[in-house]
Amino acid sequence: MTLGASLKTILFPSFGEPVPTFREKLKRRPNKKNEFLGIPLRNNLKYLLNSAILKKMKQSFTFNLILAVAATLFFSSCKKETAVDSSQPVISLSTYKFLGKSQQEMTVTVTINAPNGIAAFKITKGVNLKADTSFGTNGLMTVAAASGSSFTYVFKYILSPDEVDKLVGFNFRVEDSKGLAAEKDFTLNTTVSGAQLLFSYRWNLKSIIWKSSLPVEAIRNDEKDNSFLFNRDSTVTIDYGTVKGIFDGFRVYEKWTLSPDEKVFTLIWRNVFTAVKTTEVYDVTTLIKDKLVMNTFLDLSAFGATANELFEYTYTSSPK
Repeated sequence: MTLGASLKTILFPSFGEPVPTFREKLKRRPNKKNEFLGIPLRNNLKYLLNSAILKKMKQSFTFNLILAVAATLFFSSCKKETAVDSSQPVISLSTYKFLGKSQQEMTVTVTINAPNGIAAFKITKGVNLKADTSFGTNGLMTVAAASGSSFTYVFKYILSPDEVDKLVGFNFRVEDSKGLAAEKDFTLNTTVSGAQLLFSYRWNLKSIIWKSSLPVEAIRNDEKDNSFLFNRDSTVTIDYGTVKGIFDGFRVYEKWTLSPDEKVFTLIWRNVFTAVKTTEVYDVTTLIKDKLVMNTFLDLSAFGATANELFEYTYTSSPK
């Protein structure tokens, strides 16, 4: 035996011997009663039982900790809520948002209760998250009549055509004699109205259909290039085009109106010679960005027809 082999034998007695398998270790181990892998079964059961109990205790501890934290937060929030000053002013609105069409009037009722007395009631307006300096004084309106411990105010506003599809908001704020304050926000959404469509474009006359038993196109050649401007101030401007007719200029158009439900269009004109005013009423069947269709009854009894002949007028829009 070499010196190296001797050292290996001294230091590692089992060196060189085959490593026993797990099955061989089981065969070599004495078969003691109630023992598995050299550990008494009783100890194994205690280990498993203790592990299960420990796991259960950890779960219970975690659950109780969560409950404790939740309870602390809940009672803390309750204390904060109950700490509100009972003399704090309160402001409420009849509605907090409104959707309407341009030139429509909307109203909001503001109710204020201020036990310490109202010192100031202010209304501010913003458009697209910026102060609207055209409202009140640089975007602020102060209601001087607000006083006492309770006050009701009816706020009225006409929806502007310039605010279509824009974010418009109002803030209502009350301050009392002790410096306490309360405020509410109101949101306004404006959509385009029929009236705004009418005064935003030039309307070109394209067709006049006589709706008799056999509908007939009744537009004259000189009317085919006529166009109208229904101005924002309700006045009317007519352009007779390049093709002149014998009746051009006989009518002086004075005013137009559109009913709130946008179903009735009224046109008032007077005869240039007699100054007699005539009011024509039309039923609106189509009013969209590029098309206007209206029906009206005309008296054609002088021409052998009835006094209520139905005519359909069609216009198309173009830029002014």
